[in-house]
Formats: sequence, structure tokens, C-alpha cells
Amino acid sequence: MSCIVWNARGLGNQRAFLELKRLIAEKNPQLLFLSETRMRGYNCRRWKEWLGFEGMFIVNCEGKKGGLMLLWKGAISVTIQSYSPGHIDSIIQDGDKQWRFTGFYGNPETTRRRDSWTLMRRLAAISTLRNLPWLMGGDFNEICHQNEKLGGRPRPEAQMEDFRTAIKTCELRDIYGDDNFYTWCNKRSGVEEIWEKLDRFLGNLA
Repeated sequence: MSCIVWNARGLGNQRAFLELKRLIAEKNPQLLFLSETRMRGYNCRRWKEWLGFEGMFIVNCEGKKGGLMLLWKGAISVTIQSYSPGHIDSIIQDGDKQWRFTGFYGNPETTRRRDSWTLMRRLAAISTLRNLPWLMGGDFNEICHQNEKLGGRPRPEAQMEDFRTAIKTCELRDIYGDDNFYTWCNKRSGVEEIWEKLDRFLGNLA
């Protein structure tokens, strides 16, 4: 099955909506996780039909920040296990196969990034789900190595090490998709242009 994770940076923007529609038409995902929707439930309900999905779970934004959305369609069924402003944890039933999907959104504030890694460890420690294959995907707002950043100042090594340690502690590994390596750009040009790999999939086979 196909799964997409995407930082919407505000679904109320028509340009973002059209880009998302194009992406869905091209990839035809059964599972879609959106972060930074900047929307609340009463504004999100119609999106399920607009985007062609059958199921939806929403975490409201806080003020004008954050907001998560998990959508699904087809033969799969989704059972939500837990959620917060930084995650939606679920069990996916696909025929006779069962696995775990966690949509993740790393704290955009550098000083609070360690709270996100603590959340990762707590999710990994849920004993009742440890026997399931686990896929975690989303915008982690952090990189693992300097080669995941192009332009700008080097990332502090300790900051990346915290992320790498969390991934290792959770016994997860990078799963590489078929899209571009860098997933975020500051939309500037010349010497001010910066590209980073902030979005990724992590997984294990339980």
C-alpha cells in the first residue's frame, strides 16, 4: 500500500490545497498524514470528501500553530491508539495483516525538540504494540547528519546526536522513499538558499 506524509504549512491556502490534490492524484495513497494543518475539526471535516478519503482523524491546531490529520481509504481499517499535538498513533488492519503507523510532528522550537524525542521513546515503550511492525513518518524538524543539509550554517552536532539516539533507542531505521532527498527549502535564492531533510519514514519489523 502507499502512504504519504506531508507538511501542509496551512491547508487554508489554495496553493497548498492544489499541490496536495496533485500529489494524491499522482501517488494514490491509501494512508495520508498531514502536519501543520493550522486548522480545527469544524474546518477539516469536508477535506475528507474533497481529497477522496473515507476515514479521518484530526488533532486540532493550537491557536494558529500545528494541527494534525490522518486520512485513509480502501480496504484498510484504522484504529487510533493515542494522539497529541506531536503525533497520531494507530493500528492498521489490511486484510489479514496488522501493523502500526505513527504520524509524527517534531516540535518546531529547537529548545523543545528533546520533548519530541521523549515522546518517541514513550511510544516505543508501549508493550502491547511491540509485536507489530512499526512505521513512523512525518516532519521531525531535525536532521541526523550534516549531509542532510545543504546551505546555511552547520547544525550543532549535539542536536543531531539527540535525534540519532532517539531513533536508535526506539530500534527504528530510515526507510527511503522515491521522492527527493531534501524535503524542505527556505524558498530563498543564492547564498541564502537552504535545503534540509526534515521529513522521513522510520520503521522496524517488530
